[in-house]
Amino acid sequence: MHIGFIGVGQMGRWMAAHLLSAGYRVTVFDSKREAMDVLAAEGAQRANSLAEIGRENELVITMLPNSAAVEDVLAGPDGLFETMAPGGVIIDMSSSYVLSTRKLAQSAQAKGLILIDAPVSGGVKGAKERTLTIMVGGSRKDFEAVLPVLQCLGKKVTLVGTTGAGHALKAINNYLSATSLYATTEAMVLAKTLGLDLKVALENINSSSGQSYSTHYKFPIFVLPRRFDSGFSLKLLLKDVKMVTALAEDNRVPVFLASAVEQVYEAAALMGEGQQDHTEIVKFLETITHQVLI
Repeated sequence: MHIGFIGVGQMGRWMAAHLLSAGYRVTVFDSKREAMDVLAAEGAQRANSLAEIGRENELVITMLPNSAAVEDVLAGPDGLFETMAPGGVIIDMSSSYVLSTRKLAQSAQAKGLILIDAPVSGGVKGAKERTLTIMVGGSRKDFEAVLPVLQCLGKKVTLVGTTGAGHALKAINNYLSATSLYATTEAMVLAKTLGLDLKVALENINSSSGQSYSTHYKFPIFVLPRRFDSGFSLKLLLKDVKMVTALAEDNRVPVFLASAVEQVYEAAALMGEGQQDHTEIVKFLETITHQVLI
């Protein structure tokens, strides 16, 4: 199978490499030439244009920052809808908005194409180590057809519902992640103010009912050493939280806490640097409390 891969940034770079290792012929396209050069050195073909990706591949994976970018790649003048042959399959592994995904899926169907959403969780580490969780939205038939490809990229690949379900679940997951991280940040600032040793505090929390992915992984690895290099930006996490509040509004579901979490991350995004890592949310609280954790 000839596979096109659009968006070979921090995560897409490793995902495309795994497909190469599995024996697939992979053609990559990215706005940054140097990103393609890295994979070309590992055996990937470089596409000179988006149209070339569409014409020459029967399956194309997109790994892009948002729905607007996906819409441009799929429905733009030289997009995949205009250049892929009928019967082609597009797998959107970006974090996209559900309603946009469903509209794009209808447009794909009108062109004789199949659009599947398959967003991922696990970050750069998961992409590199092939341990991603992949949440797939589509029909059972289409899911089974692309499963061998997706199994090259992640450890847990699950059909979670019809088209758009993957993107819905990914947004909900990231909202929970954002909430947990900020709650842990507040707890650690309070613990520091009270004179507690944060490593001891986390060690005990991690064997108690307050434990979470943030206490087990994000704080020990990225926050306490002040590395702040998880590879996932605060702005992208804010986008996912906003997606949840928008979905809740569209479906008339009250999400009181999500609205508060959105405001916190919005304030942090305004106060912090443009490309700050999402784990740098701790700096926001350090600033307003005048309490530095480490």
